[in-house]
Amino acid sequence: MPFTAEQFGILAEKTLHFLLILKKNGRIIAFNNRCGILFPIEKNQKAAKYITDYIIDEDVKVFNRSISSLNEKNSILSESFSFVTEEQGVLSLKFNLTLYNDLIYAAGIDTTEEYKEHRALMTISKLTKTGAWYYNPKNNEMFWSKGCYLIKDLDPKTEMTRELGASFYPKENRGRVESYLSNLIKTKKPYQYTEKIITHKGNEKWVKVVAHPVIYKNEVIYVNGTIADVTDRHNYIEKLKYNEETKHLALKGIRSGLFDHHIEKNEVFYSADFKKMLGLPLDQDFVPEEKFRKMIHPEDVDNALKRHLDNLKKTGFQYYNYYRLSDKKGNYKHYEVHGFRRKNENGETIRMIGNLIDVHQKKINEKTISENKNRLQAIVNNGFAYTVLLDINGKILIADKKSLKIIKRDFNVDPTQTDCQFIDVMPINFKSSFTHNFNEALKGNTIKKETERITAEGKTQWLETKYTPIFDDEYKINSVLISFHDISERKHAQKAITEAHIREQELSNLKSNILSNFSHEIRTPLNGIMTISNLILENKFSEDKKKLLKYLEESKDRLLDTMNKLSNFSEIHAIHANLNFEEVDINYVVETSFREHKYIADSKGLDYQLKLDSNSPQAKIDVNLFRPALNNIIHNAIKYTKNGRVKISISSEVSKKNVYIYVKDSGIGIDKKDFDKIFEPLIQGSSGINREYEGTGIGLSLSKRYIEILGGRIKLKSKLSEGTKFIIIIPKCL
Repeated sequence: MPFTAEQFGILAEKTLHFLLILKKNGRIIAFNNRCGILFPIEKNQKAAKYITDYIIDEDVKVFNRSISSLNEKNSILSESFSFVTEEQGVLSLKFNLTLYNDLIYAAGIDTTEEYKEHRALMTISKLTKTGAWYYNPKNNEMFWSKGCYLIKDLDPKTEMTRELGASFYPKENRGRVESYLSNLIKTKKPYQYTEKIITHKGNEKWVKVVAHPVIYKNEVIYVNGTIADVTDRHNYIEKLKYNEETKHLALKGIRSGLFDHHIEKNEVFYSADFKKMLGLPLDQDFVPEEKFRKMIHPEDVDNALKRHLDNLKKTGFQYYNYYRLSDKKGNYKHYEVHGFRRKNENGETIRMIGNLIDVHQKKINEKTISENKNRLQAIVNNGFAYTVLLDINGKILIADKKSLKIIKRDFNVDPTQTDCQFIDVMPINFKSSFTHNFNEALKGNTIKKETERITAEGKTQWLETKYTPIFDDEYKINSVLISFHDISERKHAQKAITEAHIREQELSNLKSNILSNFSHEIRTPLNGIMTISNLILENKFSEDKKKLLKYLEESKDRLLDTMNKLSNFSEIHAIHANLNFEEVDINYVVETSFREHKYIADSKGLDYQLKLDSNSPQAKIDVNLFRPALNNIIHNAIKYTKNGRVKISISSEVSKKNVYIYVKDSGIGIDKKDFDKIFEPLIQGSSGINREYEGTGIGLSLSKRYIEILGGRIKLKSKLSEGTKFIIIIPKCL
């Protein structure tokens, strides 16, 4: 039978449930009296308020997401929200939300205590690195809390099974770990264990697992448990065990004896070991301090007493002293005293307990080591150019004075005072090969390398570097000796011999080239002159008399040009004294040279062009020196271009200080490796009897020297078979 309206009204108002009716946008339509603690508003104001005005900020998104998911197919859902109230603080309510006729009917119960407890458990879980889990043996269901996933570095969305949980334990331990749970189900007894796991990310951890059964009718129906990350605790315990073992072994390995000094009574209690060490009577428990003092070496008494008194007065509780003591045979040995002082209310030392340690052999060893080190250092300082001894990790053990001086100067480090890796203080040009050579030496191989370096004075130095492995008595490598021998003189001598040989070869080639060039350049026009002379003498003029006379004129000019160039080249140093600088229009000078060569270019059918600068740039030059320099370059451009074009252009806009003159052709081009050679005297693109182009090989060399005398320079751009571009750069008149 359904509720009557009266019954429903009483139920709505007399319940501890929170009842609300909302629009889908969260606007409050109606609520019962119980909701009054949530909404401090009058009932007649309710239509103007939204439930999201009272929900804490982090739950507003949850509410909006929940409301948007309600529809005809999914008309009911359950969700929790927290409200801020004036009287009770934060209240957490769990609501059942029902969608009906575009209205949302909400019925909630107070879950504040459960919420607080849940938050507390979450916080504890994070702080203590713990997680909760349960297992249902009936359906093999395994559940993990978020804390379990965090401990094992696993995504919380991963579905958990008993097999997956066991997979985090090392293979050799899995059988034992799985038996714990199986035995609990059989015996109904709780268990706990501490085991190592390997997390999903490969990290090694130690975990403590506790499990308790839930029993119904004498059968385990659930297993509840916890897991805690105890890695830090486990490591700490292991460290303690190790330290205790180390302490025990240390005490066994040190020759020492205990003493208890009562300063006020002036009595010292010695242990049996102490008495045996010094030959004291074993039947006496206490020995006066004066008797013990007489055993100290006479040379050490005063200083030992002073240190003793200073120790008793200083702050803190530690005590340290050292001296030589005589044994029962009268032999003196070195001892150290380490103690702990007890003080009275006034801060005065009244009692001291400590150890007397026999360090005689240690002192002898230290002295021997010191003496051997001094001897070794003397050998090192007077041996190779540089010497460094490294341990197997590359740390500097010993180095010669010169190496130490360089390291201190360049890196502000003293290897004799501070641990220092050699790779951190070596010159950069050694680093690339050091690691490989050092590792080879650690394998027992002796390595030799030659290295070039620049010294602090800027000089070139060649060093022969040798890596020598050092073996101990068991033939194990315990260090590597790196020695650097200065072979600069030898390398310079080798270089000088090589250069002399190359120069000799170059001179030989140059001689052959000179003879070939001048033989050809002089013989060819002379042959022409001689042939025509014979024809004249024999009166055998042919019908082409004009052509012969023209050829005679060309041969004469060619011979004269060759002799002039050779003369100019030999007189290059005298030119400086006879320079005549004048301010000229570069357009005019270049155009004059252009016209002089036009007939030659036209005779070869070349596209011969000139582009002047509209700014008419001015330059202060010696025209008689500049013109032959430019003519040689234009002549070469035409000579080495069979077909195509030669273009000459002037530009003063590229630079504020210079005028640029470009001579560009589409001729045979120049190989990049020959760029420097073409400006050398008597070097030509083709040489020998079968050379394709005529010339002395002096022209470009003269052009370069002339332009440089005028304060300019020549640049070259070219590609074989694609043409050449010469750039003459002359300073402007500023």
